[in-house]
Formats: sequence, structure tokens, C-alpha cells
Amino acid sequence: MEKLIKGRKYNTDTAKFVGVVGEQQNLYIKRTGEFFLYFVDKKIVPLSFDKAQKLVEEKLDKDVYNQLFNRTGTEFISIEIDSKVVQNARKEAVRRNIRLNDLCEKALSQYLGMENNE
Repeated sequence: MEKLIKGRKYNTDTAKFVGVVGEQQNLYIKRTGEFFLYFVDKKIVPLSFDKAQKLVEEKLDKDVYNQLFNRTGTEFISIEIDSKVVQNARKEAVRRNIRLNDLCEKALSQYLGMENNE
């Protein structure tokens, strides 16, 4: 089932099935990390990250919760960034004598207010 909601596409065929969270309610996660509920009557409802986290914690087993929300270590992501920004970031990484990945992670952590959570 595919549905367009507020310009965002939700598709049960391409999203990953997380689990059954209620009577005739299935939880899915998109490759973008967005969650949505699919109801057997073909209704799709997008969920916020916090609501999905609470739903998984209450309705599914601890292993599923840990797999989705208690990740540790590193993860590979792929993003598209303006070439000028990348060039400047590379120059700055060389200037600081650090890897580009480390510079990007530090900048993102600072932007999110997580600079002390390393």
C-alpha cells in the first residue's frame, strides 16, 4: 500500500516491517528513519519519532526496542551536500589535522547541542 501524505511517500512494500502494535495495526519504518502505522483498513498514519519509540517500548519486545533506539557504535549514512561546503570542510579538516568524518560528526553534534555527549 502506498500513500502520499503532506508530500511524503509512505509505502508498506518498501518500508521495513517493525511489528504488530495493536489490533490490525502494523508499525513500519522507512529508510529515512520515519515511522508510520498501517491499519488493515488501508489507512496510513505517520508517527513522530517519540511516539514510535513509546509505542515500540510498550507493545514490542525489548530486542526490537534496543535494535531501533539503543544503538551504539557508529553507523554509515549517505548524504548529499553542496560542493562548496564539502570543499571548505575538507580544507578545515586538513587544517585541524583530523578526518573529514570527525569534522562532520563534531559539527553535527554541536548543531544538535550534543557536543558534550561524545
